[in-house]
Amino acid sequence: MGEAPTVRVTLSRPAFKALLQRGIGIPDGTGTSVREFLQRTLGIDPAYVEEQLQTVFLDGHPVDDFDRARVRPGAVLALSGAMPGLAGATMRRGGYYARMREGITHAGAHGTDGSAEEGVVIVKLFNRTLADLAETLAKRPLLVPGDALDGPGTEAEVDGWVLVAVTLA
Repeated sequence: MGEAPTVRVTLSRPAFKALLQRGIGIPDGTGTSVREFLQRTLGIDPAYVEEQLQTVFLDGHPVDDFDRARVRPGAVLALSGAMPGLAGATMRRGGYYARMREGITHAGAHGTDGSAEEGVVIVKLFNRTLADLAETLAKRPLLVPGDALDGPGTEAEVDGWVLVAVTLA
């Protein structure tokens, strides 16, 4: 991604949460473990990562081991608290029913040697994480899809993304 100016935007909390569900871009942190990405890059408290992030998908695969799974450029990381029902219990990190999804579970460190690479990671938040993490993510520069902004700012679009500084209204 080339150099782009940061656009300051004011969003209502519901509009920002809708954007977080759609997916925001994080322009750094690739080549790290999922745990490092969550804690260092996104600034999420380690206790929250361990206790509250019960369902995490990396490129569509459930992640059980935050230390083995690596974040690569272009990855999509979806974060959720515990989900209800049997499907939620099956997808829950380290849960009793996790063995039922062995064939789709993220296998670990592949696609990167652990060195930092330039690229964007797309982060999506669902259910409880929306309420818990919106403020944390609003504190850092984010990339949003250019078509998600109305009016000013779209002239700053680079590779489909606009770098924004969010103020929550």
